[in-house]
Amino acid sequence: MLSPNNTVSLRAPMTESPLREPEQIRQDCVRKLRPIETSGMFMAILGCLLGEVWATPKIEALYLSPDHCLLARTEGEVTHKLFLGAEADLIRNVHGIAKTAGLDGDELGYILAAIARIKRV
Repeated sequence: MLSPNNTVSLRAPMTESPLREPEQIRQDCVRKLRPIETSGMFMAILGCLLGEVWATPKIEALYLSPDHCLLARTEGEVTHKLFLGAEADLIRNVHGIAKTAGLDGDELGYILAAIARIKRV
């Protein structure tokens, strides 16, 4: 392929893919994940990470403790007293459901960034 200065380029032409705003990525995650069948608790966790209500009682906030435990504060509670599991299990489960739902790299990254935001040091 000849470039504008009449030299041969060995690179394949790049396809233009539109950049998505974070809110569009979030909505795409919701659209792809909502129909997936998984446990009610995992759906509640995903819903909370994505700003959605997918379970009752609603998880209002998630917290990753310094010892890598995932805790939740449910609707009406004052503290994060509901133990949900280990951080490593959450990350592994997110990767698994991302593959099942066909999430792209941006969408997986959005969820992993949401997990990073709930870490406490």
